[in-house]
Amino acid sequence: MNLSAVVTRIKLNLGLVNIATPFENVDDVIIKIIRDITVPTFSIYQPFKEYMVFNGNELELLERTASYTRVLLPDFKTRNLLYVFDVSYYDGNTSGAGTASYFLDSSMVLNDYKSLQSLLMANVGMRMTNSMTAKPTFHFEAPRTVILYGHYISANLKFYLGFEHDKSLASIPNTCQEDFIKLAMLDVKDNLYATLKHYTEVNTAIGNINLKIDEWNDADNQRKDLLEKWDDVYHLDMQPFYYL
Repeated sequence: MNLSAVVTRIKLNLGLVNIATPFENVDDVIIKIIRDITVPTFSIYQPFKEYMVFNGNELELLERTASYTRVLLPDFKTRNLLYVFDVSYYDGNTSGAGTASYFLDSSMVLNDYKSLQSLLMANVGMRMTNSMTAKPTFHFEAPRTVILYGHYISANLKFYLGFEHDKSLASIPNTCQEDFIKLAMLDVKDNLYATLKHYTEVNTAIGNINLKIDEWNDADNQRKDLLEKWDDVYHLDMQPFYYL
């Protein structure tokens, strides 16, 4: 999504194009509302999802007991981590204790059929072992702590993470655009209403225009209704898969 295009669409929809308002720069006000209010809220329901692989020995160890290990995920700097959806062993592990996969290098010259057969059987056997190895169970504690139960600490772990979207909106897919704009529109109405309600008319090049600001008075309730709907439609699919 493009932030500038979203701002233009909101201004067109609300009748704020080419009119004088009490704000020094209404575009900057709308952008701040979108970045500070809309993006964090929307990300709760539709976060930016990404897989990341970390070696267990490289994660900062906070606590280790006979039943669990508490580790700290890396600092993602400007990225706000919201969810840990899943944790699994990474297929590329070669730890003797954890899961592992062996792959045949196509560059190898194998003239001996028995050697080839042995490698293939070893690969199949290891994949069967992987499939029978229980996934690590976990619990996520914001902002970056993960408690892992019954896993091999030396194994490479694949984390399925959910982040807050980028403030530029570039990480929000076009398939989510309409829902995002619905929320952004209500956030802008709700936050501009407190100021614009004192102005029944605004000046334009073609004369005075009535913005019908009173229609914005219910934006807060409409926003609550929208989020309640998303609780049913979106959030059920976004529940973090942690196990205790």
